[in-house]
Amino acid sequence: GAAMDSAGLTLATGRLLAPSQGGQSWFGHGSMLSGLWLDNQLRYDLLLASDRETLVDDFEHAGYRTAAIMPAITLAWPEGTMLGYDAIYDRDRIDYGGPPLNWVTMPDQFTWSFLERRVRPEAGGRPLFAELGLISSHAPWTPILPVLDDWDGIGDGRVFEHWADAGETPRELWSDADRVREHYARSVEYAVHAAQSYAARYVGDDELLVILGDHQPAPLITGDGASRAVPVHVVSGDPELIRPFLAWGFQPGAFPPTTPPSPERPLRRMDDFRSWFVEAFSP
Repeated sequence: GAAMDSAGLTLATGRLLAPSQGGQSWFGHGSMLSGLWLDNQLRYDLLLASDRETLVDDFEHAGYRTAAIMPAITLAWPEGTMLGYDAIYDRDRIDYGGPPLNWVTMPDQFTWSFLERRVRPEAGGRPLFAELGLISSHAPWTPILPVLDDWDGIGDGRVFEHWADAGETPRELWSDADRVREHYARSVEYAVHAAQSYAARYVGDDELLVILGDHQPAPLITGDGASRAVPVHVVSGDPELIRPFLAWGFQPGAFPPTTPPSPERPLRRMDDFRSWFVEAFSP
């Protein structure tokens, strides 16, 4: 929170209930975009086969260019085409020249940098709605990279070659459940730090950044019976863009509300987001 304050940014945090845990992140993405509760593959497939509009269409109707930046997509992705983005940047369309990091094709800091270096210029001056798949907090959680101070030096990512063989192998790490949990926490710390560093450098008064945890990790990490609620951070240089979230139950700063849900402040699900958001930000 202090880093956001010093950058002149306003930050608020809430919770949303995710439809999955430990995987199947597309259920959460689809629920946020569509306003439908997608908690199994059949419901997700029915969404794609329907004429149901989504947040992608909402932004398009409002004059935005829409883009999906998906570094984990290495095969054909017809689902993205069905969702109707103007541009999809999958692994093959992202000019990353650095090393893959086990399952993670590229670190989050590069993905954020790619948004500024390539995706925003290709919007041609139009306002941009971009969905980024940030994957450094995805298993196997090794290696853990530092966030580099020199954003201008990231370029095509060859700067990350230094960490190509850093840390232990997934096989070594996953032989010890306690250390797996520790590395999970460190990978989330990296993801949050990269997002914070990006926001401090690039987010201005006419931008709104929504940072969504798409699901909780598997019970190996959380223990049995853990909540499926995930944190959601919203950041802008304009406090007025954050005000509707505060009215919706988010609280100022980097931590979600600790008070239990109540009729006045219910725990909302991801499928509640679209209709609320469109209403809150439409003239």
